[in-house]
Amino acid sequence: MGNTAYLSAREFTARVGQPLIDLILLLSIAILVFAVLPQLRTYTRFVVLALFAAFAAGWLLLVSFHYQIATHLVLVDPTGQLPPGSFTIPVWVENEKFYFWTLILGLLTVVGRRRPKAFQSTLELTFAGFGILTFFTSNPFSRPLADFHAGFTQYVQAVSTGQDMQVQVQAYYAMYGKMVGFYNSAYMWIHPPLLFAAYSTFVLAFIGCIFMLVKKQERYDKLAYDWAKPGFILLTVGLLIGYPWAVEAWKDQPWWYDPKVNVTLMMWLLYSAYFHARLYIHRRGMWVTTAILGYVAFLGVVVTYITTYVIPGIHSVAG
Repeated sequence: MGNTAYLSAREFTARVGQPLIDLILLLSIAILVFAVLPQLRTYTRFVVLALFAAFAAGWLLLVSFHYQIATHLVLVDPTGQLPPGSFTIPVWVENEKFYFWTLILGLLTVVGRRRPKAFQSTLELTFAGFGILTFFTSNPFSRPLADFHAGFTQYVQAVSTGQDMQVQVQAYYAMYGKMVGFYNSAYMWIHPPLLFAAYSTFVLAFIGCIFMLVKKQERYDKLAYDWAKPGFILLTVGLLIGYPWAVEAWKDQPWWYDPKVNVTLMMWLLYSAYFHARLYIHRRGMWVTTAILGYVAFLGVVVTYITTYVIPGIHSVAG
């Protein structure tokens, strides 16, 4: 697949994906509407399944686009010193990140059993809310892989138009550095999905904490705890895997001062406090205390995610 075919594949992804993202919005709104109309609530489960299916279909479309890039798009050194390379880009970069997070949350929503009805209904509404946010803030089909596309297009223009060799080399190494240190990095295939899986389980733990604060029932504390445990393990492993990647990719930069790194560590400490507080769960007032800690810890998840977009840094897209 040359550049022309790549552009066709990108256009196809956008053309087919847009109706899917429109369907996601409609289904998400339908779930919210069904929640306030008692005569329609019995159909909510089917709409939730349809919403997850739409997300899964969109994700498969993105996987197909990434696969075509990996198998056909080639980065060639204009000086001939380095062998040609290809891009193996994971399907959780740029605007695909929040989409992927929502996809995992949808999976947890549809596969769960034996949950309190109120908890499950709230989870389904949350999934719908994530679907609406995806449409308005993280549509991966409006401009598929926009940053990658801009960089690769600049490289193609520099090489194909016969620009000065220095310009061609600069455009090449700009993409080569991203290919080796970011897109094709083994850490990129492990570190981010572990964190997004953790964030998804933390959503369920957060809902459990809210119900614990409102209803003061032990089963909601247990639900929150049961979902926070795997989330904390995934978060911890994800952070540990991110450390050697940071050392390798940013060895000449003070990456430990990056805002995203620091707020993520604060989030980890908040969840650590939550688990330590539960050691004294049977003491007076600790049910509420742990629920509040779980609530605050999830606010740390939200801040951690938003930091990427509002505070400049190594992880940031804010500039």
